[in-house]
Amino acid sequence: MVPKKHAEEHYSTTHAPVPCSLCNETVEPEILAVHQSEKCPQRIVTCEYCDFPLHAVDLPEHQDVCGNRTELCHICHRYIRLREIIAHEATCNGASDPHDSAEASRGREAERGGDGRRRPPPQDFTRRRLVLTVAITGIAVVLGSFIFPKKPLNS
Repeated sequence: MVPKKHAEEHYSTTHAPVPCSLCNETVEPEILAVHQSEKCPQRIVTCEYCDFPLHAVDLPEHQDVCGNRTELCHICHRYIRLREIIAHEATCNGASDPHDSAEASRGREAERGGDGRRRPPPQDFTRRRLVLTVAITGIAVVLGSFIFPKKPLNS
């Protein structure tokens, strides 16, 4: 409760809209912190593809360009757009898509050696899978020996 004679002063110091120091938009003091951290178009955010800091208002345009850059997938050896890399990694099985003409032709050029013959596919992926299978089998055997211990023979 505030006495009537201090009501105007209380309103101006506690409840009166204040300008945002970043964008000069007038907001209520109670929501100023939320505005500056989540809604202000001039707040600094980082690009999800390159971690470059920039103003939130400029982020969509930057990410349109930045997300179209490509990176080599080490499993299928194709160039994948950064905006599609997470979905690609979830579904990549090492086989290239014949419908992707630009990347398929790039992949075909990379597969051929200097004499025009096809290079054998890298065996790294299958070795990794074999090691993982052996490790999982070993863990299963150890766990099985604890769960189902060998019973001594009664003679």
